[in-house]
Amino acid sequence: MRVTRLIGLVLAVLTLGGLVAPAASAVPPTRLSDYVTDTNDVLSADGLAKVKTAVDDLYDARRVRLWVVYVDSFSGTDAATWARNTMRINDIQDDDAILAVATKDRSYALLVPDSAGVDGNALRRNDVEPFLRRGDWAGAAVAAANGMNPTTTVQPIPWVGVLVFLTVIAIALLLLLLWARRRKRKRREAELAAARRVDPSDPNALAAVPLEALDDLSKSIVVDVDNAVRTSDNELSLAVEEFGEKDTAPFTAAVAAAKTTLAQAFNVRQTLDDAVPESPQVRRDLLTRVIVAAAKADRELDARRDAFHELRDLVINAPTRLDGFTQQVVDLTARIDPARSKLTSLGTQFAATALASVSDNVDEAKQRLAFADDNITNARALIARPAEGQGGLVDSIRAAESALGQARTLLDAIDTAATDIKHAAATLPETIADIQNGITEAGGRLAQGNSRHAAEVSSARDAAVKAVANAESTGATDPLGAFTQLTRADAELDRLLSILSEEQAAAKRLSRAFDQAFFSAQSQVQAVSDFIDTRRGSIGPEARTRLAEATRQVQAAEAKKTTNLSEAIAHANGAATLAGQAQSLAEDDVRAAQRVYAGRYGGGGGYGGGGGNMGAVLGGIIIGNILSGGLGGGLGGGMSGGWSPTSYGGSGHGGGGGGYSGGGGRF
Repeated sequence: MRVTRLIGLVLAVLTLGGLVAPAASAVPPTRLSDYVTDTNDVLSADGLAKVKTAVDDLYDARRVRLWVVYVDSFSGTDAATWARNTMRINDIQDDDAILAVATKDRSYALLVPDSAGVDGNALRRNDVEPFLRRGDWAGAAVAAANGMNPTTTVQPIPWVGVLVFLTVIAIALLLLLLWARRRKRKRREAELAAARRVDPSDPNALAAVPLEALDDLSKSIVVDVDNAVRTSDNELSLAVEEFGEKDTAPFTAAVAAAKTTLAQAFNVRQTLDDAVPESPQVRRDLLTRVIVAAAKADRELDARRDAFHELRDLVINAPTRLDGFTQQVVDLTARIDPARSKLTSLGTQFAATALASVSDNVDEAKQRLAFADDNITNARALIARPAEGQGGLVDSIRAAESALGQARTLLDAIDTAATDIKHAAATLPETIADIQNGITEAGGRLAQGNSRHAAEVSSARDAAVKAVANAESTGATDPLGAFTQLTRADAELDRLLSILSEEQAAAKRLSRAFDQAFFSAQSQVQAVSDFIDTRRGSIGPEARTRLAEATRQVQAAEAKKTTNLSEAIAHANGAATLAGQAQSLAEDDVRAAQRVYAGRYGGGGGYGGGGGNMGAVLGGIIIGNILSGGLGGGLGGGMSGGWSPTSYGGSGHGGGGGGYSGGGGRF
């Protein structure tokens, strides 16, 4: 009986235990033997290797230990509590992390320390949980490790911050560059101001001037002295008409000597401006020669200044002069409309490039006439005053006289351009036929072979063919430009053909080629000379240097005409090229000066204020330092003072022993 009862009790206990036992085996928090613990074998060998690699990489990069645990169940405990208990039992540090996954309960916990610098909740929801939902147990652990390891995670680039940083750096660099340029400019201005106080005729004194300041000084002095020579030459022409060649001979000699000396200065300046670099010492020597020569030319004019003033006493016969000026204003004004019509007519026939040197001459002439009329009116008002109140009378007479001379030159230039263009257009067919004969002859010579000049002749023939093609396509719109290109190509081809042949026909063709090239060079040099002369207040040294060299080449061409036609042609072609460069540089200078003037005084104006005087300033009638960005000369000072017209005499830079300070000396 007792045995039977005992067996029944045991069976009851076993039955009750079976009823309350859980379906899955629960794993309480326990001691971990490795960073990756898989109690229910959910990881494949490959998956286990990937998880361990990710865990090791995290530790190597960040020194953060990640513990990964896979179990069936958390024994009824919530996942976070189970993970914390496991960390406590295993002495896991506060800087470590744990990923605990109950695969059958489908529960997990990811605890990430704040020191890892990662949002644990975001990492859990966005990176780890998606892998767990798919049953990718290894992928979840790898995602947790990579999420805490910035070396394997692409962080978003803060583009706004980067752009702000780069902008600040760019602004700082720009400010630094502007500051450096301003400092350099101020230093050069100070050095140039000091250089102006040196006697320009003393090479020993110039030896102490810094090289950059010496270069600036040479550019400044050749411009100022060239203006003085041009003004003196213009006034001398008037004096010769009034007093004759005999009484004005000393002044003519002074101007001629100044021109020769200044030409030497420009010749040296051309050497400095060419493509061949010079050593600092050679450059210093050349710059010194430029400055000394220009100062000498200046003094040659100043030596006759007082005598010239005595000869042309403008006050004695001022009323008569003013009456003559008024008549000139009337005569020149009557030429304005015909000149505009002629220019318009030329514009309908020819391209703008063919008329570049005279395109604005009518408007410029009107400005000069308006300025002259203002000065005539002012001079008449001054004559009516007592002698002690006639200050500024001579200045007004000189200004009116100079303005009238420039207006006449501007209008004459239109007539000259029209004549030259029409001459080029009329002779273009003959020139094309002539060069085609040369092309044919060159082809025959090349066909014969056995010539050591074959390569040169072939190149010249090709250039001639190209020039003919250009003339046939542009000759109707730019005959002078086409004519110039043709004559240059024809001259070179004829030069080479003359080497290959001593026939009389070839010599005649070479002579004809010289005549054509010389005409082209002369017309271009005269056109650019008139352009600079009537805008000399705004033209810098580069254009003047090219013009001076072009003039020298024309003179050399004429000198070589009777002894060596080939060299003469080369000089003529060189002159045409240099004149074209001078025209382009001069146009750039005028546009820049107009912008400076308009920016300071605006476009309107009358006398003493703004745009009404722009033509006089650009023309060099009123002294204005427009080339360096300033406009000295007091344009707002009124008719009777505060400004000064240029006149016959030096520029004021050649005075004895001292100062190179700008201004307007006159005879």
